[in-house]
Amino acid sequence: MSTGNANTAKVIAIMGSTGSGKTSYLRKVLAKRKRRRTIVWSPKEDIDGYAGLFGGTVVTTAGEALALLKAAGKGPVHIVFKPRLVRAIDEAQFDAVCKMAMLARNITFIVDELHTVTKPSWAPDGWRKLVMMGRGYGAEVFGLSQRPASVDKDFFGNLSTMHARRMAYAEDAKVVARALAVQPAEVMALTGYQWLERDISTGKVTRGS
Repeated sequence: MSTGNANTAKVIAIMGSTGSGKTSYLRKVLAKRKRRRTIVWSPKEDIDGYAGLFGGTVVTTAGEALALLKAAGKGPVHIVFKPRLVRAIDEAQFDAVCKMAMLARNITFIVDELHTVTKPSWAPDGWRKLVMMGRGYGAEVFGLSQRPASVDKDFFGNLSTMHARRMAYAEDAKVVARALAVQPAEVMALTGYQWLERDISTGKVTRGS
């Protein structure tokens, strides 16, 4: 079993309303294979506790994250970035961290509440480059959000896997349904911890609960 991130280059969306099981699903995925190098963008770190999951160091500035990456070199590193939830500041910090993730190579980059740092028709340059070209750098990217209609289109356009859970709003269901290649009504019909998942390379849609 590999313990690195090389050759795992994937872009995975995990979408669903609050309490639908997004974080629990992510933890199950991550438990299947050990990651040596991770960066987690965690706006709700006090609740989600990603630092405990990986034994990571919590930072609040891009400078702190860069220092940890430089110190690690090509070795193990686990960074949890806790933003201030001030959009203008967070967008600039997110841009810098995305660029670091790509240059670091062979890293798993997890972004929780992606809608807080991107918009449907806009995303920081670092994020756009990461999801479009990160595969060439061994990047594995997870994007989570409860409001997919507010997430940038570049992310959805470069997915390898779309995992969706119940949605609270019809506009969010429409965006998710488009990526799943199903009807919005099927997404809106999801309840509890039910989910739909599409492998973009094969087009296969799986359903579960």
